[in-house]
Amino acid sequence: MDGTRTALVVGASSDIGAAIAHGLTADGFDCLLWGRDRDRLSAVGARWDAVDLRDPGDVRDALGRLPDRLSAVVYAAGRFDWAPADTGDPDAWDDLVAVNLSAAMRVTRGVLPALLAAAPSSLVLLGSGAARSAFPGNPAYVASKHGLAGFARSVFLDVRDRDVAVTLLSPGLVAAGAGLRAPGVRPGELLQPDDVAAAVRWVVGTPAHVCPVEVELQPQRTP
Repeated sequence: MDGTRTALVVGASSDIGAAIAHGLTADGFDCLLWGRDRDRLSAVGARWDAVDLRDPGDVRDALGRLPDRLSAVVYAAGRFDWAPADTGDPDAWDDLVAVNLSAAMRVTRGVLPALLAAAPSSLVLLGSGAARSAFPGNPAYVASKHGLAGFARSVFLDVRDRDVAVTLLSPGLVAAGAGLRAPGVRPGELLQPDDVAAAVRWVVGTPAHVCPVEVELQPQRTP
């Protein structure tokens, strides 16, 4: 073995995913990138694959193109919907749950053999404050992140004794994507994509005998 550590970043065409990819690359990982925006992916790194996470066949094909060993996998893909329960679009909710939960489960199952082969290794699933609390106006998102939290906890128990660390990393509102559309926010007071990337780098860099099972990030000052 040549000692190369390979990481997969899912959702790397988002601001948060791109920051994570840049951070892991700076730490010496050879990063593979998944996302839907080809232009943004190519701007982030050289090794990328355009993947529609809503399409199980597309995910299955992309999994088949991954290497046999992965030292880290970060699932940073996500969708959001600002709509209360009585006016929300169920079709939009289907897409949201497909990306935030169903695809995360499918990807996890697909990458675990490669993570086990490279153990000690790390799987990081990007959660949210909505993974532990409920908020008005986004019930589908809250449901998807609650589901992801339960999934992450259970996967950790399945693989902890085989040296795969599983972490649910839950940031509060980030100055990126849907976070910028939250009512009344001031972007300068929110978490930044690089803050999330720094947390991922810390999680992945913890000693092999330690697993930060759940990490929550909040701005120091009240937004």
